[in-house]
Amino acid sequence: MGLNFSIISSGSSGNCSILWNEKTAILIDCGCSAKYLCRQLKNLNVNTKKLYSVITHAHIDHISLSGINFLQKNQIPVYINKNIFQDIFKKYEQKIKNCLCINYDKNFKIDNIVVNSFDAYHKDNNISRTCGFTFFSKVKKRSYKIGYVTDTGKICNNIIKTLANSNILVIESNYNKQLLENSFRPYENKQWILSDFGHLSNEDTAKAIIEIKRLSTVKDNLKYVFLAHISKHHNTYELAKNTVNKILLNNKITGINLLVAKRESKSPTIRID
Repeated sequence: MGLNFSIISSGSSGNCSILWNEKTAILIDCGCSAKYLCRQLKNLNVNTKKLYSVITHAHIDHISLSGINFLQKNQIPVYINKNIFQDIFKKYEQKIKNCLCINYDKNFKIDNIVVNSFDAYHKDNNISRTCGFTFFSKVKKRSYKIGYVTDTGKICNNIIKTLANSNILVIESNYNKQLLENSFRPYENKQWILSDFGHLSNEDTAKAIIEIKRLSTVKDNLKYVFLAHISKHHNTYELAKNTVNKILLNNKITGINLLVAKRESKSPTIRID
């Protein structure tokens, strides 16, 4: 039984990823339109009847009204932290209550995939909590791990330890500091993005990858690293990848397939056999 992973959309206009095997499939966030999501799931040949969902936090680019309608219409069980549910309820009320929401604390299991959640550093006046995830699945009796953190203002030692030994890592590389400072954004918004509860710069992301790599010991650790949630206004795909790659090479970190997650197109599918 193999394991597949793809990022369907990543950015401030919508976020959604999927991992699946022959038995089950898990959507991570549901922030893009239902129409786009249905098209991509069809392209991936994923049956919605075996689909589950987990939500990182309540920002609209991670759980949209169209996404909620998709979850509700297809009766997809949503594993959701109670604090995140309350944040979503403030915006969508009965809409989210009509979904099949299952509360979790830290660790849970969806069919044969083990899911662990951890707190990330991403808060504002509208959200009280943001989670990252790790997913574990066995392929030919060997356990594989996917680490996922797309919204966080900093990476602490606990997150580093949690993400260590990921075979696939998804981590945000949101902004270039100079582009952010020169952008049209209000001063207060810029300060939030730069804060410990905002987002990661390209340099911050590179440093985090280095620390995770140095703490990892399993075979094929960090074989694939996706740079996610790249800002449309404060970054470019090329700048993010080139900056991170240069810092990794300067620190003698090799053996990583560095990929860029895009806003309006699905990433290549990574398959582990």
